[in-house]
Amino acid sequence: MTPTHKPAALFPRRIVSRSFLLILGLSGLGCTGLNWFFGPELFPQEKLTELDLGISVVNPATPTQTTVGVQTIVQWADIATIPGTVVRVSAQRENNLAEPVGDPIQLVGNGTPGSGRDAIGDGENDKFVWDIVGVRVGDYVITATIEAPDGTTKTALSRDPERGTTGIFTITTALPVPTFAFTALAADTTVTTGNTTNITWNDNGNANADALLTLGLDPDDDRDNGNEIILVREQLLSEGGNTGLFTFAFLDENGNGVPDGTYDVFAIVDDNANDIVNATAAGQLLLNP
Repeated sequence: MTPTHKPAALFPRRIVSRSFLLILGLSGLGCTGLNWFFGPELFPQEKLTELDLGISVVNPATPTQTTVGVQTIVQWADIATIPGTVVRVSAQRENNLAEPVGDPIQLVGNGTPGSGRDAIGDGENDKFVWDIVGVRVGDYVITATIEAPDGTTKTALSRDPERGTTGIFTITTALPVPTFAFTALAADTTVTTGNTTNITWNDNGNANADALLTLGLDPDDDRDNGNEIILVREQLLSEGGNTGLFTFAFLDENGNGVPDGTYDVFAIVDDNANDIVNATAAGQLLLNP
């Protein structure tokens, strides 16, 4: 009799049983455990969808004019389903070429990742009351960003040519643009110790009661490098009506002596609404040359 032989099992029962238990154990860890065993392609991680995270700007939806000192409503609509999701909102001034001017104004949050308002906790209160104080006149585009706890973000602009949105806030003021023009020093002027000289100018101080004047000396053309010497700081432009006079006697705003040298005489006029006005006298001040 020819003996019969059963073919060996492709996978021994013991190995199959243990493999089943291993897979069962990994499944308890969710997709992470199964991905470790099979590779990430079999069980890809879930990604946020449009139904989990979304935002759009509701106001302004069209070009809207508002005024310095008037409260203005900034409004948005968001989709947030994950606790810890936040919304932050900013206003960016733009010129007539839609280029940014200056730094954005942070309205909700401080502009850094993770900062902002709880998108779920605020419920239907998707708005911010903007007290327009200390804001320069011009066109402002609102940017709203929603951020999930994992760092995923969605951003919407009130004015976005790609999406066809045209919303901006055009901020105006009743204050006239400050004017300022030196009348002296009209030419280079030499002053020696013990003598004085007058610095004079014309302005529109009577028409702009909020404008403040800072008058100073600078040994170079850079007004922001810290070597400026201030003679008068934030004096009302309206002082003296529409003209002004300062008698230079080798002392700065604090009564300290001004070093010898050659200086530009400059002025800065700021009413905290219109653009800052800068002026430089035609003549330089030469101290003990």
